Amino acid sequence: MVTIKEFLSNWEYLIKANDKAKKTITLKKGNEIVAVLFTSNTFQKTDGDIEKLEAAHQTDQLQIKSLRKENEILKARLDLLEKANKTDDNDIPF
Repeated sequence: MVTIKEFLSNWEYLIKANDKAKKTITLKKGNEIVAVLFTSNTFQKTDGDIEKLEAAHQTDQLQIKSLRKENEILKARLDLLEKANKTDDNDIPF
C-alpha cells in the first residue's frame, strides 16, 4: 500500500516492480483505500485465479447435486423401512 503522493512521485518504479512481482498497487488516502491498480501480470494472475475458482465452483456444484440425489434415495429407503417396521409391530400379538 502506498499513498497517492508516494505513487505520483514513484509511479514508474512501482508499476515495474509490482508487475514483476505480480502484485496490485493499492493507493490509500489516510486510512481509506482509494484505488487498486492492476498491471498486465496481475491481470493474468487474477484471471488464472478466477478460472481456478470457477472450476472449483463447478466441481462443488456437481458434488452438491450428487449428494442431494443420494440424500433423496436415502430418505426414500428410510421411509420404506419405517413403513415396514410399523406393519411388523402391528402383527405382534402382545
